[in-house]
Amino acid sequence: MTGNVENLILEHLRGLRAGQDRIETKLSELNARMTRLESSVVKSRSDNLSTQEDVYRH
Repeated sequence: MTGNVENLILEHLRGLRAGQDRIETKLSELNARMTRLESSVVKSRSDNLSTQEDVYRH
């Protein structure tokens, strides 16, 4: 009986670990996407500022 309980506990722990691994992978992907988005926003702001400077010069 003890072996069955241990196996059940191990099975649940493996399931929890697999879920945690999926969450960590998704978080890593979201982190990379956020970094790209931030870089894109900074570039857009820089481009916008440059365009405004060109307009002011003309």
